Amino acid sequence: MKLKLLKIIFAIFIFSNLSFGQSKSPFLINNELFELPGKWKHIGKIENSAQWGFANEKLKLTLLINVRKPENFEFYNKELSEFEFLNKFYIWETEFWAKDDKNVEIEKIETNEQEKYIIWRLKIIDKNIESFIFSGIRNNKLIGISLSDENKKKPKSRTEKIEFLKNIYFKK
Repeated sequence: MKLKLLKIIFAIFIFSNLSFGQSKSPFLINNELFELPGKWKHIGKIENSAQWGFANEKLKLTLLINVRKPENFEFYNKELSEFEFLNKFYIWETEFWAKDDKNVEIEKIETNEQEKYIIWRLKIIDKNIESFIFSGIRNNKLIGISLSDENKKKPKSRTEKIEFLKNIYFKK
């Protein structure tokens, strides 16, 4: 009787994990694997910034991911540490968005020198677009992940957006 009960419990456990477990959508970008939680589809590529676009219709989220070699940037210097390069990239990127009197808000949220990343927020006020951006160095590559939440009814909180980006980057 106990053995039969254990088999039933085990079968329920396995079935529930297969049926309700969170799936992942794997994408390989410039030899870096990204496993996006849930069902995502590739929606295109922005050539001039080497960003790959992905959408999750259920969550109403959009991601832009790019993986580039630091040597490809005009401010690259082999004497810079990876974190120094990352800071130069952050300054370069934020200066681009702030130029020409664009109506934007830029906020540096989190910096981690040990794990070599910067998380920041960009809001284009005129267009009411807000993105949370993770910039990091992994495997000698600059990785950028930008998250936009179009869910007007139930958007993710600020903390959820930051954790979402970290989970993608650190493959949790």
